[in-house]
Amino acid sequence: MARQKTAITAKDIIILITTIIAIITAIVKFVSEVNRLGLWKEFFIATALFAGSNYTAYLSGNNNIFLITLLATVIAYCIYFACKFSYKSTHLNTSLWKERQWWWTLDGWQFEQEVANVFRLNGYKAKVTKGSGDGGVDIILNKNGKTSIVQCKHYQNPVPPEPIRALWGCKDDFNADEVILVASSGITDMGTRFVQNKPNFKVLNLDDIIKIAKQAQAESKHEIEEKVIDKPIEQSNEIKAPARSGRRLDI
Repeated sequence: MARQKTAITAKDIIILITTIIAIITAIVKFVSEVNRLGLWKEFFIATALFAGSNYTAYLSGNNNIFLITLLATVIAYCIYFACKFSYKSTHLNTSLWKERQWWWTLDGWQFEQEVANVFRLNGYKAKVTKGSGDGGVDIILNKNGKTSIVQCKHYQNPVPPEPIRALWGCKDDFNADEVILVASSGITDMGTRFVQNKPNFKVLNLDDIIKIAKQAQAESKHEIEEKVIDKPIEQSNEIKAPARSGRRLDI
C-alpha cells in the first residue's frame, strides 16, 4: 500500500517563511555588529573553528557526538562574541566622550548605550533595558551588591518633575538601592525641589557624564602605566615604591 503524502498547508508555508526571515535577520544583525566593531578577524577564526569542529564530529558517524559537539560549539560561539561585542562596544567611542558636541549628535537610544558604557568603564555591570515594560528605566546597574536604576533624558531643555516622580516610583519595583536620572540639560527648579530630600536620588547632567568618563579613562590609563613601570622593577630586584591606588568613582 502506497504511503500517503502529507499535504503542505498554508500554515506550514507561513511558518517556513517566517523562520527563514528570522534567520536572515539574525545573521544580518550579527554581521553588521561584527562590521561596526571591526571584529572580522575574530569572526573568521571563530567561524572556522566552529565549522571545523562540527565537521570533524560529523565525520565520526556518531550522531550523539555530533549533536553534543554542535550544541557545545554554538554555546561557546555565542558566549565568545557576546564578550567581544561588550568589550569593543565599551571602548569604541571612549576618545569622543570628552567632546560635548559629540554627545549631542547621538539619538536617544545611542545616548543610553554610551551612558551604559561610561558606567561599565567605572566598574559597573550595566544592562540596557529593551524599552518596553520597564517603567521608564533605561539602564540597570550593579556594583558591590548594590542595584541602581537609571533613566536617560537626552533633551535640550531641563526635565520637568513629572517623569522624575515616575522614576522614583519605580525604585521599589526593581528593589533598587539608588535612582539615577541622567538629564543632559539638567532638571527644572520644581524637579530639584522634589529630589533634594532624597539622598538615594541622584541627577547627572551631560557635564557630569563627561567628567565621570574622563576620570574612568584617566584611571584606566594609570593602571596600564603602573603595570608597564612595575614590570622592569620586579625583574631587576630593586626596591619597588608603593603603588598608588586608583579608586573608581562610586556614583
